[in-house]
Amino acid sequence: MTERPPDSLPRRILVIDDTESIHSDFEKVLSPSSASESERALEELDRLMFDEQESGQQVGNLQIQFDIAHAYQGKEGLEKVKEAIDAEAPYSVAFVDMRMPPGWDGLKTVEEISKRDPHIQLVICSAYSDYSWRQIIERVGHTDRLLILKKPFDQAEVYQLAVALSEKWQTEQRTRELLNELENKVARRTSQLTKANKSLNSLNAELQVAVDEARAAERAKGRFLATMSHEIRTTLNGIIGASHMLNHSSSLPESDKEFAGIIQKSGDALMIIINDILDYSKYESGQLELEQTPFSLKDLAKECTNLMDTSLANHNITLEVEFDPKLPQLVVGDPARIRQVVLNLLNNAFKFGRDGTVTLAIKAESVKNDSVVLRIEIRDQGIGMTPDTLERLFSAFMQADSSTTREYGGTGLGLAICKLLADAMAARIDVSSELGEGSVFAFILELALPEEDAKPADIVKTENMMEEAASVRKAVDQDFGNRRILLADDNAINRKLGKRFLQQMKLDVTLACNGKQAVELASEQCFDLILMDLQMPELDGITATQRIREINTAGKTIPIVALTANAFAEVREQCKEAGMNDFLTKPLRVNELASTLERWFATSESPPKSTS
Repeated sequence: MTERPPDSLPRRILVIDDTESIHSDFEKVLSPSSASESERALEELDRLMFDEQESGQQVGNLQIQFDIAHAYQGKEGLEKVKEAIDAEAPYSVAFVDMRMPPGWDGLKTVEEISKRDPHIQLVICSAYSDYSWRQIIERVGHTDRLLILKKPFDQAEVYQLAVALSEKWQTEQRTRELLNELENKVARRTSQLTKANKSLNSLNAELQVAVDEARAAERAKGRFLATMSHEIRTTLNGIIGASHMLNHSSSLPESDKEFAGIIQKSGDALMIIINDILDYSKYESGQLELEQTPFSLKDLAKECTNLMDTSLANHNITLEVEFDPKLPQLVVGDPARIRQVVLNLLNNAFKFGRDGTVTLAIKAESVKNDSVVLRIEIRDQGIGMTPDTLERLFSAFMQADSSTTREYGGTGLGLAICKLLADAMAARIDVSSELGEGSVFAFILELALPEEDAKPADIVKTENMMEEAASVRKAVDQDFGNRRILLADDNAINRKLGKRFLQQMKLDVTLACNGKQAVELASEQCFDLILMDLQMPELDGITATQRIREINTAGKTIPIVALTANAFAEVREQCKEAGMNDFLTKPLRVNELASTLERWFATSESPPKSTS
């Protein structure tokens, strides 16, 4: 705001007195046109007291301009005050005579004028002590806008009062204007902030809706994954289970065993693809969880090489293993996920590095007091890659080109999953390759070191074909002494296969086709163990388990093992909370089923610890 010059506001003076000569005196004192020599001397005195110019400078007319108005009675003065306010030209000072017969006296006039104009400066002119100051204060109130001028007054006193009070009024007026402008600015800014706040609240509400929708979509995706996992694995359970039965049947002619082997290999290959897709989807939906357990890197490397035996023969590959002697015996991490990354990288090297050598090298880049930085390298002598291929190598469903898929197969998910798992473990995968010269994949991650007395966890081993055949034969030959088993599954093929598996192990099997029937059978008969599918009509496996636990009054807790195609950790937790003791993932394998039954039949008094 541009500052107003000191004299830009008019100095309007109102004189209220019933005597004409008093009005003339005020005109002489305050009007420049009637200034006398003595009055100009007063002006010089005023300049000396208030002006900043030096006394030796030429001074023009020092008389301050006053606009003087006159009223002869109190009511007339009040009307002039009202008119001035309505015209937006208020008076700055009013000189009011105390005695003005026959109307209002000065004190009454001052009271009324103060009510109408709370900013005007007031001077009561009196030659008598009509009222004490105490009485005046009681009528008008404590104020700095009221002075008393005793008659007879001299001209200098009147002039100085007019100058000082009008200057004070102007200062207050400018201050009020400034405050009003500031208040207006604050009001405008507040309005802007209010609008911005409303807009922000609206955006926040929209964002919350979007977040809720995203969470709902995530939950829907999780349910979809669980359903798809269950449906696909349930079907595969029939394929793989039946192929197991055929492959290990002594009555199957040798000419047909080749076809049974084809069915089993195809089912296993399909399971790998399904697992890749589910792993990728689980990571995207935030359901991928990592374990932190001590394990041996040597055992991990050995297991990886054992798992690649078949691929070595199929691809005519020589696998070399380099193990850094500086590596600690145990590290802490998720061995299953690390193994998954290494196996995917090895499979990729075998696929594109046929008729050559693949090297698996595990090195310690640096060993700290509480952690080690590992570099797991997989080097091949295969077809290599172009720079363009390297840039999009870890994208989902990506292959170098369509001919790669036709010639080498695969979904293009393996490396994408490796990248996702590496990100989840705060690790990275570096790649260097040259077309026709092979590739080097380096999986670099930092793992914590365990406590000194830590023991390594058993790495889940996948049996080779010979070991698996022996394991299946051993399972089929198990004799559990006609213990009673309740198998609840809504899929007819699974019930048929499950019954066949269990009967081969000399078990007495009762079948239930849904959760409701399972609860009824469990309440009517005694069973040594219940195999409970999770997704069934009428009552699902979790609800059925809860009801069985509620009605079980035999004093002995029947072991209940969950059968599900959903391998999510959230589902495992729900099974435990419902009262289930163990967990088997479809497709079922005879050896895994036998191992689970053996653990729970080991003692009837103290059931073994769940491995879920």
